[in-house]
Amino acid sequence: MHCHKKWLDTIHDCPVHPYCVHNDLVHAIDEQRITSLVMLDLNAMFDTIDHSILLLVLERRFGVCDTTLSWFTSYLSGRTQTFHVNGTSSDQLPVSCSVSQGSSAGPVEYIAYKEDVSEVFNRHGVQHHLYADDKQAYVHTPVSDVTTARATLQSCITDVGDWSYSRRLQLNETKTELIWCGSKKILGKVPESELSLTVGSNIIQPVKSVRDLGVQLDTELSMKAHVSKVASSCFYQLRRLR
Repeated sequence: MHCHKKWLDTIHDCPVHPYCVHNDLVHAIDEQRITSLVMLDLNAMFDTIDHSILLLVLERRFGVCDTTLSWFTSYLSGRTQTFHVNGTSSDQLPVSCSVSQGSSAGPVEYIAYKEDVSEVFNRHGVQHHLYADDKQAYVHTPVSDVTTARATLQSCITDVGDWSYSRRLQLNETKTELIWCGSKKILGKVPESELSLTVGSNIIQPVKSVRDLGVQLDTELSMKAHVSKVASSCFYQLRRLR
């Protein structure tokens, strides 16, 4: 029981406060700095969690042991799946990876599986927030030190990719987004060639706005894109009601 409580206490301490991101960006602009924000995404993470690695993480990192560990082992082992198409069923196939998003244990197992990625960000001094399979990493910098900040973020992303590989996960390069936030005057001083990042084999170019957990953030944090999106959605619903 002690092992179980220790594990839950650690899980609840994970950094899952995504709404701090906007506040941090605003403060950086007030201090005449710019921020590089990268939105990282993992390919089908719920479906690719390796059961053997998950059990090792629970035991070695969170101290889950004895009866509690046996519960998880029993829950994950001996599972099979069957596909049904047009009234025809396939043979039963063993399931050696994945956790169910709709189950009571699945989301907690998922958080435990990827919780220590925070150590990668901390090692590089990169601020970050984690929410489900989304990872937001960002650095603030004066305009005179953009090159150093970009190199720091680039090195951090590379190490996150290595961490993902060690867990049999893969960064989704096509869904990775990059935005630089700051005042119009300061952003205008930075050459565009200094703003791109490389993720895997892809060169990620900065965009003018990104969608962060339902909120549209633009480079100057004017919130115009978000207001426009909300207004458009409201008008659509009003037309439907009419």
